[in-house]
Amino acid sequence: MSFAQLSKVRLEYFAHGEGPERILFIHGFQASARIWEKVQKALPAERYTTVAVNNRGAGKSDAPADERDYGVPIFATDAFELARKLEWDSFTLVGHSLGGATAAQFALDHPEVLDGLVLLDPASPNGRSFDGGDAELTKTIDALMTMRREQQALGGGGDGILARGAQDEWLKLLAEDMRAAPEQRLRGSLRSMFSVRLGARLKSLPMPVLLAGGDADELIPVANMLETWSLLPEGSGLHFWHGIGHSPNVDCPDALANLLQRFVEQTIPKRAAGR
Repeated sequence: MSFAQLSKVRLEYFAHGEGPERILFIHGFQASARIWEKVQKALPAERYTTVAVNNRGAGKSDAPADERDYGVPIFATDAFELARKLEWDSFTLVGHSLGGATAAQFALDHPEVLDGLVLLDPASPNGRSFDGGDAELTKTIDALMTMRREQQALGGGGDGILARGAQDEWLKLLAEDMRAAPEQRLRGSLRSMFSVRLGARLKSLPMPVLLAGGDADELIPVANMLETWSLLPEGSGLHFWHGIGHSPNVDCPDALANLLQRFVEQTIPKRAAGR
């Protein structure tokens, strides 16, 4: 593990490999950077340099006390600051679940540094509307936090992360990371995820984009992911794994690594040559 002191927080991150191709991984709502470990190890170390960041409030990254210090735009700004600290001026960005919305925000804010963008089982870039306004939104968040505490009381990790291989030590550690996530991070993340409205701007993204997911995802169903894909630039890639749930980075990390290699080594150069 390593740490980067940014303008407002210190973030923990995990680097792997030392190759010329660079990938930055962003985790989702309750998860941590650990969720990318097997994908990072499955990519050839001599060809790829990868970094998985712990968003503020995850792992050993700083965790501000105020829920207003968390959310999609804030996580995206932190990720950009981290990339600058790493002196990365071009790379592929991969975001999972809530991290998908974060990656989309990053791509809109800083398209000049991205070679490609991958959205993995992404949260909707258009959030969710509540007829009852902020009061209903707060009530929904309260209910989700209660559900989370009930899940934890039963020993669950949440978000369908432990769908397979629950005896795996890596999955146990990931579940511990999820249980340790402070409530202010989760509340701020949910409020931001429901409030984000990025969809109308996504068609302008200049880099190659790929949306990938599991067709058995119960948290973000295929129909929702197809709706997100329809908002992306013409020609954006689409890939589904049959029988895989919300977290392909857990359920099929080798297959995800292979897909990323094809995207980085074939799709991106081909698109660049076409331009």
